[in-house]
Amino acid sequence: METDYALSSIGHIAKADFLQHIRSHYFLVALGVCVVIIYSFVPPLDAGYTMVSLGNYRGFYNSAWIGSMVAMCVPFFTLIGFYVVNNAVKRDTDSGVGQIIATTRISKIQYLFGKLLSNFAVLLLILSVIAMMTIVMFLVRGETSHLELDKLLLPLLILTVPAMFILAALALFFDALSGISRGFVNIAYFFLWIFMVSGSLWSPATDVFAVNTCMLDMKDSISAMHPDWNGRYGTGILIINSIETCKVFTWEGMTWTPMIFLQRMFWMLAALGLVMLASLRFNRFDNSNFKVRKQGTSWLRRKQIPLTDSKTNTLRMKYHDLPQGEARFSYISLVRAELLLMLRGNTTLWLVLTAGMFVASVFAPIGFSYKVSLPLLWFFQVLILSKLGSREIISRCSEYIFSAPYPLKRQLPAIFSAALLVLLLLALPVLIRLFLSGNFYGLYAIPVGAMFIVAFALTSGILTGGSKLFEVIFTVMVYGLLNKVPFFDFIGAIEESQSLGVAHYLMAATLVLVFLAFSGRRWQISG
Repeated sequence: METDYALSSIGHIAKADFLQHIRSHYFLVALGVCVVIIYSFVPPLDAGYTMVSLGNYRGFYNSAWIGSMVAMCVPFFTLIGFYVVNNAVKRDTDSGVGQIIATTRISKIQYLFGKLLSNFAVLLLILSVIAMMTIVMFLVRGETSHLELDKLLLPLLILTVPAMFILAALALFFDALSGISRGFVNIAYFFLWIFMVSGSLWSPATDVFAVNTCMLDMKDSISAMHPDWNGRYGTGILIINSIETCKVFTWEGMTWTPMIFLQRMFWMLAALGLVMLASLRFNRFDNSNFKVRKQGTSWLRRKQIPLTDSKTNTLRMKYHDLPQGEARFSYISLVRAELLLMLRGNTTLWLVLTAGMFVASVFAPIGFSYKVSLPLLWFFQVLILSKLGSREIISRCSEYIFSAPYPLKRQLPAIFSAALLVLLLLALPVLIRLFLSGNFYGLYAIPVGAMFIVAFALTSGILTGGSKLFEVIFTVMVYGLLNKVPFFDFIGAIEESQSLGVAHYLMAATLVLVFLAFSGRRWQISG
């Protein structure tokens, strides 16, 4: 009976969480993004780019080649999938369901295994859509009408399914660690993901998600079949002029060796070990051991003097003696209040990092201050900015805020002004130094970038009701800017972005985002 109860509990937890996941808008967005990725990863032969390059050869679009190209999309699938399933435990905590579960006989292992099965089922559902899209891409892009389902789908089954299980366990591991900010987890996973994808290039033994398995087999096959191969290869968005001069390489599919299966099994068992390790730290929704942060007095906290009983007794105020109330409004006071809400409660580490990078932007060479210090300085505010637009919903005070006079004309512009003021004050040393050096494009691009960031944070918070979307995309943008990708340059620091006029596009995008923010908030108020 105990075994039946345990299995039934795991099944019910997995089912409930699975249904909760697939009903969210994040799941639908993830499906759409995965479809777009697959469509892009199998480009037409006349496209100006390729995703898999073999130097002076190109792959023949048969079942094996297209199936392997889709399987090599696994880095993108593991990035998107993490943000779909990484909030299972947190959702139970916020909704109060966790406290109900804590009163039952369900153990920590049973609960976590139910969540693991749910995560894996959600990712498998996404993978099933990917598999169907792979068949569609063969029918659309294939150079032959001979469909071989085994060669087309085996790379997904053998390589991508284990990667999804590893991802499900990894997401649950982070989610079960109580006391860690979800925003910090969202950002930390992005850099962990970069590390794991880069580790696939070191050795097959460090290829956690089987990113490079198909490419290694392709290299061995082409070098054996075509001695004139120049040895060049690569994956990613690779710009090419033409593939008409490339010779055709016909690849008949992977050689599935026992070592490939052993490596997949090893990493799956390692991921399962992470879940067992998380069960040791998981508190099963018991918050009794949490330490309450001392609410000390600081430069951001107004000193409050409580009224004692003796002082209360001396008050002999009557109703008729009260002054007549007057309707007054101060936009500056409202902006000041929003500033205090943004800046209060932040950690000492945030203050040290912000102060250190601000000092660096003052004294470091102008090139470093403009291209490195300023992006990092703004990036350190990501957890503050990501709460814009969703803070009222998360704090469960939206009814009070939305019932106040003119929430669209007063409160929403005040949030925008407060956040914009913070970013511009942090960028002030760089702005002054750019003015003295005569870089007037930077003087225009930095305020535009600040407005775009605030508008994007505010809009994403209002439309999604959470902070995850902004945290992920802004992290990607900062990473791209530091790696000199022109399209991610929101401060005008890269010469290519200046010639492309990226700041003008960001200004147009800011106007659209502001319109969406006001429309979304109007819908929230009327709803």
